[in-house]
Amino acid sequence: MTYLRKFVRFAFLFTVICLAVTVNVWAEYGGLVLEWEQHWETYGVGGTCNFGTHNFFVGDVDSDGVMEMITGGMMYHTANYTRSELEAPLMIWNWDGEKFTLEHSHTWAGAITSIYAADSDGDGSTEIITAGRVINTTNSYSSLRVWKYNNEDLVLKSSYEGIHVSSIFVSDVNNDGTPEILTAGDASDGVKSYAQLCILHWNKDGFVLKQSIEWCASEDASANSVYAYDLNNDGEVEIVTGGYDNDLKNSSGQLRIWHWNGEELSMATNSEWRMVDGVYGATITGDPMGNTVVENVKVDDVDNDGVVEIVSGGFTYDGEKVNAQLRVWNWTGQTLNLEKSHEWSTEDITEIKAVALNDVNGDNHVDIVTSGITAVYGGFSDDDTPPETAQLRVWNWNSEELTLEHSEDWQVGEGVVAWNIATGDVDKDDTVEIVTVGCMYVTNLCDPDLRIWSIAKEPVSFPYTLLAALAILLATIIVIGFLFIKKKRNQH
Repeated sequence: MTYLRKFVRFAFLFTVICLAVTVNVWAEYGGLVLEWEQHWETYGVGGTCNFGTHNFFVGDVDSDGVMEMITGGMMYHTANYTRSELEAPLMIWNWDGEKFTLEHSHTWAGAITSIYAADSDGDGSTEIITAGRVINTTNSYSSLRVWKYNNEDLVLKSSYEGIHVSSIFVSDVNNDGTPEILTAGDASDGVKSYAQLCILHWNKDGFVLKQSIEWCASEDASANSVYAYDLNNDGEVEIVTGGYDNDLKNSSGQLRIWHWNGEELSMATNSEWRMVDGVYGATITGDPMGNTVVENVKVDDVDNDGVVEIVSGGFTYDGEKVNAQLRVWNWTGQTLNLEKSHEWSTEDITEIKAVALNDVNGDNHVDIVTSGITAVYGGFSDDDTPPETAQLRVWNWNSEELTLEHSEDWQVGEGVVAWNIATGDVDKDDTVEIVTVGCMYVTNLCDPDLRIWSIAKEPVSFPYTLLAALAILLATIIVIGFLFIKKKRNQH
């Protein structure tokens, strides 16, 4: 009996260990891995918020072979319960897989609402472009700014005042060899708020506003996102804007396609939609949030069919809850076609804030990556409701089915939202990372809560073959064990 007890214990422990190892190995495949979480210098003693859905950029902005992460927003310090002057924190970071480093930091009185980086004058080097506000001793004003960064010094080259910008993009949209700076935002005449699209040129002598167009069907509209791409492969670059029209309390999601020939800006198509009419959702504080709104627009071939798609993210109200809304479109040159519309709600309010398109799992297929928030009505003022929760989703679209491949929800402090998302191999490990940044809060103190994620390996099915092999091995051990025990008994 002594031999039998020892053998049973050994077989049991061997089985448990094998199962644990198998499940652990399988779990390494396909899961989102949090590599790093970064706080700002104001954490616990002030506040920094990286708000806005285009207030973050990932790319090599100083030609050193390393992808930098550029953040904006607003910052303040507190002392004796008094806030300091509001500052615009332009920060440049890098991550080598082990150490997260602040390369450069520059602040001024004001706030940053949007960030982009590209060769904006065609000289072969990258400029950083910011939009936001500048505060002086008498007032504040909107400012579009161009910066040069050489890995040591950040130099302001020029600025343009007077346009309120939510999104920036750079592209040669009329094929004349000179890049255009495109901005989307809004403008107000004191009575109406108009959606606005601007086209600018920039060189060492400064900015030139080439074209500005505003539109509003009623009293309130906004262009929240802008992108440029040859959508139908005819050699002509189209401009895409996303936002809303028809007032916030009955807003329709809006997607527009434009052409710029160097002299005139013309609209090629306009699409608007909502789930129900005449109603609107409310924010966690009870303020009007809108009916249907596009927050972010990106373009790429996300189903490997040789035709690029427009991917829009935002929200839509169904009469009861605010649903996150993800839409995939294509444009033939004449018609804007909706390939897929997907809505979901987790809590009362679920919203896509930002979209990124990239192959983030190494399967040679462009993934759709979304970040945002889910929250409960009244959560900001009611201590009994759960805090706002940030959401990260990775999707696959194959022209027929939209598949949720990975998802992550997380809570920090008293609430958190993933305002911004970008992708890239930020630590040169041959893996594309996903970087989210936004805002979390505790009472009146905020922090951007920047997080770096990766997908360790390509997703695979559960290793049943390995389990079968382990079962055969275990059965063999059991047979040998009983034969050994029988032999021992016969010897006695």
